[in-house]
Amino acid sequence: MTPACPTLTLADFQNAIDSLDVPHSATLPLYARRRVLEAAGEHCPLCRQPYIRDVPRSFSAPVIATCVHPFLGGPLTIENAFVCCRRCQQSRASSDLLTVAELPECLREQRARTLLLSHNHLVPLPSSVSLPAYREALRARHAMPRSRVYAAQADDGICMLGVSSRYGDRLSKGLANLLAGMAGKPLAREKRRVVYLLTDDNFRRVVWQMIDANARVVGVGRRTELRDFLDHWWLTSASVSELRRGKAGGASAPPPVLKARPVKPSTERMRRLAARRKAAQERAEAEREYEEANAAMEAMLSARRQRKAFPTDPEMEAEVLARYGQASRRLNAALGYSPAGIR
Repeated sequence: MTPACPTLTLADFQNAIDSLDVPHSATLPLYARRRVLEAAGEHCPLCRQPYIRDVPRSFSAPVIATCVHPFLGGPLTIENAFVCCRRCQQSRASSDLLTVAELPECLREQRARTLLLSHNHLVPLPSSVSLPAYREALRARHAMPRSRVYAAQADDGICMLGVSSRYGDRLSKGLANLLAGMAGKPLAREKRRVVYLLTDDNFRRVVWQMIDANARVVGVGRRTELRDFLDHWWLTSASVSELRRGKAGGASAPPPVLKARPVKPSTERMRRLAARRKAAQERAEAEREYEEANAAMEAMLSARRQRKAFPTDPEMEAEVLARYGQASRRLNAALGYSPAGIR
């Protein structure tokens, strides 16, 4: 869970990145590694060169790689593993598979499946959206390579973004630097990372632009009091169902405020036509109800005028009068008349 952050200094942010931006041992279990190696072919899927299995330490030896690096949110499962030669693995490092030239379609599909099982950020869609539609929104993000960005948002309005050179490809990190540089100012430029200072408004805009560009934004600090959906940028989950419900990582995010879509002229015409049809149907039902109530009223008055007729029931008369009054009010409303009789 990203900790609350009342205030933040550049040294605090840099120290936090130093503790997070270090390589850790993240390997598949032994039985999973054996299964993946046994299923490997005779050629590297990235460079198409044959494997040299007799020399385990050679650049052409088969090794296990991941479609989505664990530090980019990829799971440590068989679905995220494939075999390539050591040369391709070392040259690719942690960069996204999309950066590989002429990527085989099988690996492209495996990457797409794995990203849906990886840690993803929230999507600005209501929980009423179906699960397949939510997956499609995530796939739109996954069409871009993934990289790793560090972010902190303090209560006093100080916000920082750190772009590291360790995890991700040059294109994604260049896009992150461009977005952060246009909205803020650089505080520290080092060989392995750049830190930017942003205002609260710019931070909320830029961090979601990075998320939509498929960046894995690692939260270093967040606000204590969360105001709206945008302040939940630090939430991630490997479950698409959790993301759709907005209840990821033990926190519940409010529904996003969606922009109203412009209504087309054809849609306006269809709405007006539907409204006229509904009004005509309501008017016809009101006229029919009024005719029935009026007939019952006339029958009651006729019975009272006949002296020899059997006296009518007072409760029945009250019911007939109430029905007539209700039908009259409904008909006036359907015809557009006010209670005073003015249209």
